[in-house]
Amino acid sequence: MEEFELNIENRTKLGTLASKKAKREGKIPGVLYQGNESIPISLIEDEIRPIIDKNGSDVLVNLNLNGKKIKAKIQEVQRKPIGDDILHVDLMPLDNEKGDSFGLH
Repeated sequence: MEEFELNIENRTKLGTLASKKAKREGKIPGVLYQGNESIPISLIEDEIRPIIDKNGSDVLVNLNLNGKKIKAKIQEVQRKPIGDDILHVDLMPLDNEKGDSFGLH
């Protein structure tokens, strides 16, 4: 299975207004799961869209967060019912078996 590189960043502002603002800035809100927690993140739309459009959601990605590498799988992609816009992406880490913190907090 082909792997892809994605840059992510912490998402500190949550809610509908923050999501709309992020979308205007070319970002898609998402969640990176860490044990029993979910960590809000943003993905760059121009990076994630071609990957999802070509391969669907069954994709392995190497995430880059400020130089820290995290191997993950795209777990779920939520899209607008009309227009096919990506609304939200859920990511599940693969190489964090011990439940260690990713340093995202």
